[in-house]
Amino acid sequence: MSKPRFEFQARVVVPGSAEGPALRLDETLSFWGGFDPASGEIIDPHHSQHGQRVGGTILFIPASRGSAGTPAGIAESLRRGSGPKALVLGQSDVNIGIGVLVANRLYGLRVPVVELPFEKLHGIDSGCRLSIDATGKIMVVASRP
Repeated sequence: MSKPRFEFQARVVVPGSAEGPALRLDETLSFWGGFDPASGEIIDPHHSQHGQRVGGTILFIPASRGSAGTPAGIAESLRRGSGPKALVLGQSDVNIGIGVLVANRLYGLRVPVVELPFEKLHGIDSGCRLSIDATGKIMVVASRP
């Protein structure tokens, strides 16, 4: 039997480092209409994780769903402190990257964004404590409580 893997190498989209609990979304999310940037809550009533808050998490999202409003939703949530500490994307998304870069530039934040196909993520569930370093290495610091 193979040992569980506790390190993953992701591709850096926006550099930075962070540590926090994982929140792994089951489906795509619109950051403009499906997400409240003031509270960090998923407000799309059709989303399987409706009502959960992304604030302070390492947010795993397969992809965003939406439009050019995404950068504003992301940047505003980061400005307010209700956004994620880092984003791990199943596929790269220019709108998420732009939103984070705007927040980093305007508000002096350092929120990393990395890309890692979700099929490679074995052993990472919501609630695990993770760290991401500037090279894109994701490490499980503690398993889910």
